[in-house]
Amino acid sequence: MRQKKQSTGIGKPAGKSEKPPRNAGKLRKPAPPISAERWVNQTIIQAVRERADAVHIEPRDKGLTVRLRVNGALRTIPAPEMSLQPGVIARIKTMSKMNVAEERIPQDGRIGVVVDGGENDFRVSSFPIVWGESVVMRRFDRTGIVPIDRVGFLPAVMTKVRAMTAKPRGVILVAGPTGSGKTTVLYGIVNELSAGERKIITIEDPIEYLLDRVTQSQVNIRAGYNYLTSLRSVLRQDPDVIMLNELYDAETAQVAFQAALTGQLVLSTIHANEASEAINRLLEMGIEPFLVATGLEGVIAMRLVRLICPSCKYSYRLGAKASRVLGLKPGQKLYKGRGCPQCNNTGYKGRIGIYEVMPITDEIRDLVVTRPHPGAVRKLARKAGVTTLLEDGLEKVKAGTTTIDEVIREAARTLSSTLP
Repeated sequence: MRQKKQSTGIGKPAGKSEKPPRNAGKLRKPAPPISAERWVNQTIIQAVRERADAVHIEPRDKGLTVRLRVNGALRTIPAPEMSLQPGVIARIKTMSKMNVAEERIPQDGRIGVVVDGGENDFRVSSFPIVWGESVVMRRFDRTGIVPIDRVGFLPAVMTKVRAMTAKPRGVILVAGPTGSGKTTVLYGIVNELSAGERKIITIEDPIEYLLDRVTQSQVNIRAGYNYLTSLRSVLRQDPDVIMLNELYDAETAQVAFQAALTGQLVLSTIHANEASEAINRLLEMGIEPFLVATGLEGVIAMRLVRLICPSCKYSYRLGAKASRVLGLKPGQKLYKGRGCPQCNNTGYKGRIGIYEVMPITDEIRDLVVTRPHPGAVRKLARKAGVTTLLEDGLEKVKAGTTTIDEVIREAARTLSSTLP
C-alpha cells in the first residue's frame, strides 16, 4: 500500500496530491543591507539625473534627514538607516578630500563625478551641529556655459547689458543673494567677451568652467595666493578684462576699482538685494565714494524664478483684486502648472532669471559722492528708466514663462499678503 505524501504547503492538509512548488523547501535570503558607499553613490546619481541644485544631509536625534533642492525648492527623499550615519558622512568627506577625523570645525571640499557620460562637480561643505555634522553638496553642471542671451534678459534689458560690457574700463557687478545665478551670468558675459580681441584673465576659487581664449587662475589660500595678491599680479599681465568670483573684502574691492581707473574692465559679484543697494554695500566695505562714483559702470541685480512645466501648463484668468495690486489688466490670461510626473508634481521645471539692470548715469555718480541712502539712488535709477525685479518678473508672467507666486516670492515679498 502506497503511503500518502505530506504536502509542503503551509496550512494545507496532508493527503492532497499536489505538485510541490518550484522553490519548495528553500528559504529566501534577505536582501543584503545597503552600504554607506553605495547609498552615497546612488544619491549623487539621483541628484544629477533630477538636476538638483544641492543635496542636504542633516543628522537628527533619530537619524538622517536627506533633501534635494530642485529648482530652488527642497524636497525630502528616503534616508539611509541610522546606523549608516557615520559611514555616510565619512564617505562624503573622504570623496571631497576633507579630514575625516576632524568633526569640530567646518570644512570645505569638492567632488568630481561622471554620471551618464557627463561631468559634474559638487562643492561640499561640512558643518558641526548638535547631532553630528551637517553636509551640503552643491552641484555644478559642467555640460556647458549658458549663453548670455539665454539666461532670461528681455530684449531692452539685453541691450543695456551689452552696452555696459562694451565699455573699455570700469566695474560691472552682478548682485544677489547666494544661489541666485550670479556666477552663471558672469560666465555668460565673459564667454561672450572672449570672442573679441580683448585679453581676459579670471581669478577664481574654484574654477567652475574652463573657457577657450580666457586665461584662468585658481586661488590657493594655503599657499598664500589669495584674491588680493593674485589681483595685484594680474595687473602686470596686460589684461583688458578681469573677472573675480566675488569682491570678498575691502582691500580686494579697492584694488579692483583702482584697476578699473587705470583702464581695465572688471567683472565681479556682490551680495546685495537690489542694484541700488550694491552701491551702499561698497561704501560700507570702506571704498571711497569718489572711487565708486568714477569706477562703477553698472549693476545687474537678479533672482531665479521657476519655469512653468510645459507638460502640465494650463491657463486661467487673473482676479480683479490681484490685477489692481500688480498693475495688470483685469481678466489677464496667465498660466500655471497642474503638476505631473515630468515635474515631480510641482508644476515647475527649470529656472530663469529676473533682472534689474542699472547703468550708472552722471546724476547717480554725482549722488554717490554724497554717500546717499539706497532709496535716493533707487529714485534716480527709476527716473532713468531702470526696470525693477518685480516689473521684469511680471513681463515673464504675462509671457507665460513663470507664475505670479514665483515673482512675488523672489521680488516682492511685501506684496504677498495683499494678494487674494
